[in-house]
Amino acid sequence: MNVDKEIRSIRKLIFLHLFPGIALSIMYIYFSKVGILAGYPKVVILGFSMIFSIIPIELGYLFYVAKKEEGTFNIFKILGLKGKLKVKVFILYSLSLIIVGGILLIALKPLSNYLLKTVFCWIPSWYNFVQDMSLFSKNYIIIAILVSFFILTLIAPIIEELYFRGFLLARMKWMGKYSVLFNVTLFSVYHFYQPWLIIARIAAMLPLYYFVYKKDSLKLGILVHCLGNFTDVVSYMTLLI
Repeated sequence: MNVDKEIRSIRKLIFLHLFPGIALSIMYIYFSKVGILAGYPKVVILGFSMIFSIIPIELGYLFYVAKKEEGTFNIFKILGLKGKLKVKVFILYSLSLIIVGGILLIALKPLSNYLLKTVFCWIPSWYNFVQDMSLFSKNYIIIAILVSFFILTLIAPIIEELYFRGFLLARMKWMGKYSVLFNVTLFSVYHFYQPWLIIARIAAMLPLYYFVYKKDSLKLGILVHCLGNFTDVVSYMTLLI
């Protein structure tokens, strides 16, 4: 990545990291309260909120920068972290990082629950998109599976990785070893719909994005992010058995 293209304004970095998340929260609140998707699982509401917020915002900004810097809408020309790992190494890192991230999330779950019940107790229950999916009919569960798979497991994670790691993190190398911590912290805060998970997310994602940065592999971040979100799809599918 050309040094001249690095983003050295802390304010701009904070804005670029958090604004899409703010837009997502606004859309999530809107769809939750307006009644258009009343009765549907909250994960469906979250998925539709992403379609009208983070997906067009993040992808749109990448197109804007690509057109401005390269004169083309080919966003891959402005992305960094394009290093290639050998297949065996790629698979090993992917599996290891998924396991480590999962263990850390599980280990920190008591802390996350404590924060939800204390620090974030003021957040209304309807705002928390995690709910007991077994209470829904099979038709609604199938819809939740489709939305979770196509939007939350494929489309959104890929675009997030292109935006947060391929674009933002790649342009923060002037921060040195602090760039990954800064990126991961803001990315965790960006999930405004689950603020009680900020600490757990930071702990779980730091190992992943440290290796993404060190190994210069955007593909590693994409695969692990998608597979991590796919666990929700699997949990929903077990309800159909």
